[in-house]
Amino acid sequence: MIREVKRLVVGPLATNCYVVAAGDAAVVIDPGAQVRSVMKAVEGLDVLALMVTHGHSDHVGGVDDFVAETSVPFLAPAADAALISKHVSAEPTRLLSDGDRLEFGPLNFDVMATPGHTPGSCCYYAPGILFSGDTLFAGGVGRTDLPGGSSDALFEAIRERIFALPDDTVVYPGHGELTTVAREKETNPFFGSAWV
Repeated sequence: MIREVKRLVVGPLATNCYVVAAGDAAVVIDPGAQVRSVMKAVEGLDVLALMVTHGHSDHVGGVDDFVAETSVPFLAPAADAALISKHVSAEPTRLLSDGDRLEFGPLNFDVMATPGHTPGSCCYYAPGILFSGDTLFAGGVGRTDLPGGSSDALFEAIRERIFALPDDTVVYPGHGELTTVAREKETNPFFGSAWV
């Protein structure tokens, strides 16, 4: 069971990097930059995995340094492997697909494919919380005008996957402030009652 989520805002695009912990066990999600700050945030924790939500440089830019410092397993969505390889020298230890179950001691996540921002964009879900990467933001959605983007896929992923989660699920996005599934259903300007 997850006990603590630390949010670090890193890099020139103000990317959210998360340290997710239960007791001494932890995982790091989207170390985009400023690895020294990330390393400081995990002092005293047993980091069991490094996970990324998609392959854009502002989310994976710190992977090589973090892996070099810690030698932890590096997990990444399979459909973004080619994109990740443009920014990262480290080979993913495991390539992830929709429906994969990740178990790191007391920390467990389900991998939810949410393509649209990139072909391989994914979210990590644990009961009550969702790490949404650049798929869904508080009051916004991820860009789809970059190579490999698809607005149809993005909106379908949000409507069919994220909005199907319990309303009280806390959403930890790749940029900006936290939100909830209910709040985004009700107030996100990209959605209306016809979409939900």
